[in-house]
Amino acid sequence: MKNIFRIVAIIGLTACFSSCKKVLDVTPTSSYNDETVWASADLVQVYVNEIYAESVFAYKDAGFGWGAQTDELFSNFDWCSEKQYVQGDATADNQTSSFPLNYSSTLNFWTTLYNTINKINVFFENIDRLSTEGNEDFIQNITGQVYFLRALCYFELLKRFGGVILVDKAYTIDDTEFSETRATWDETEAFILSDIEQAVSMLPETVSSDDYGKATIGAALALKSRLLLYAASPYFNTAGDATKWQDAADAAKAVIDLGLYSLYGSSATYGTIFTDFFNSEVIFARVYGNVYDDRYNTVNRDLSPNGYDNGNGYSAYDPLQQMVDAFQMADGTDFSWDNAEEAANPYENRDPRFYADILYNGASFHGRAAEFYVGGLDSKQSAYASWNASETGYTILKMVDSSYDFSSVPYAPSQWVVFRLAEIYLNYAEAEANLGNTTEALEYVNLIRQRAGMPDITASGTTDLIEKIQQERRIELCFEGHRFFDLRRWGIADEGAGDALGITITPTNSSDTAFTYEVSTIEERTWASSFYYYPIPRSEIQINPNIEQNPGYN
Repeated sequence: MKNIFRIVAIIGLTACFSSCKKVLDVTPTSSYNDETVWASADLVQVYVNEIYAESVFAYKDAGFGWGAQTDELFSNFDWCSEKQYVQGDATADNQTSSFPLNYSSTLNFWTTLYNTINKINVFFENIDRLSTEGNEDFIQNITGQVYFLRALCYFELLKRFGGVILVDKAYTIDDTEFSETRATWDETEAFILSDIEQAVSMLPETVSSDDYGKATIGAALALKSRLLLYAASPYFNTAGDATKWQDAADAAKAVIDLGLYSLYGSSATYGTIFTDFFNSEVIFARVYGNVYDDRYNTVNRDLSPNGYDNGNGYSAYDPLQQMVDAFQMADGTDFSWDNAEEAANPYENRDPRFYADILYNGASFHGRAAEFYVGGLDSKQSAYASWNASETGYTILKMVDSSYDFSSVPYAPSQWVVFRLAEIYLNYAEAEANLGNTTEALEYVNLIRQRAGMPDITASGTTDLIEKIQQERRIELCFEGHRFFDLRRWGIADEGAGDALGITITPTNSSDTAFTYEVSTIEERTWASSFYYYPIPRSEIQINPNIEQNPGYN
């Protein structure tokens, strides 16, 4: 490790730490040696910035790629190799991922996450070399951030693989033999919780605007809330231990009781949750700046239809008909194709979040109505880049700045929200519902519905309430990366694994103002019970045969 910024190409757990590429505008990193880096607070910050870049996933890697493996989305270009899973082709031999993640990569990330964890462990083994003179607060704060980031990395591993190998030392080029075994789910959870507690003891509650995007107590507690919600859920809590639900409730309430966050906007301004940076609802987010970062700060281009801005829209991830149908009517009743009036006008009188989240035929966008109908400007028959047309008849509007013209410059600053208060409210409501505390659960789920302009829900019993909270999570958190893992922790992953459905919209008059609608299968999908977890790459098991493969991938 003569040069902390030189990448050493060793795979996975065999990785000597691979070093930071330049994040801030500083002297070229090739000029810095090991001693120089750990003697400079500025260079330590550069090092940690790179850990952030590798730990905090966004867009296709955090949300859309997962949604495209469920009943939320169709992946037009297979950017995250989603089709491996929905078509039953995933094996331990075809899992690829490497930084940068802009291009073809699965969402497996076993190797990349352990590379990042190794960088984190290098930090812990070297931070005491930085002089404390004038740096006491900096060292405490940045150490807390790195504890948070290690907890986040291990959570990313846990949710993909179950219990994993727990590493708290840095490997070097001299390490050539590996015999570690996987910890259990509970042991991995305990390791993450320990790092979170360390982070909470060192992090501030708030940061200045110059430090937006850095971890805070709220971010660490939000991660704890999500982790403990998973731990309490039926697939992992097979004994039905009520104390796990109490822990989950307490963790969510701890975030709420900070008093630092509030639901942002209204039914009329719902979309601004994602486009107004670091608003009152945002607990932790990753922001991309005004430097081209393909498939990240190009989200306005990537999600928009092919017919817009001179044919430059990609329709990269398209909402499925199952997702569209899940949005209730404005009066709180379920939408049904069996209702003749609703079937004739399927986009009228829906939950206001439908209009903020889904771009549908006839919706106003960039100065004109979207034309997903057969022969329309945004259809597969369009003269504008028809190969980029939506396969389902819809595109994502959520997170898109509909005022941005991406025809000349495809990138713009963008914000991926990692944790927000609405999720914490839903975590709390679900935990309280499972504890039988109906009044408390209804209060918090209805706060979210009230903000959305939807009527309050009531419940006839605990089972009914839990199902309604699950429905609310499906709508409120759509495309944010939750559906894939919610279905698994509830033990009903197969329910989101049916064939992908879309809509064919056919004009019935010459002015293209009246239509018929036909739901059809746009992708046949295959479900296997092994898909509750991802496979560990076989190359890793060949390096360390003590690593036990997940069931169904041998």
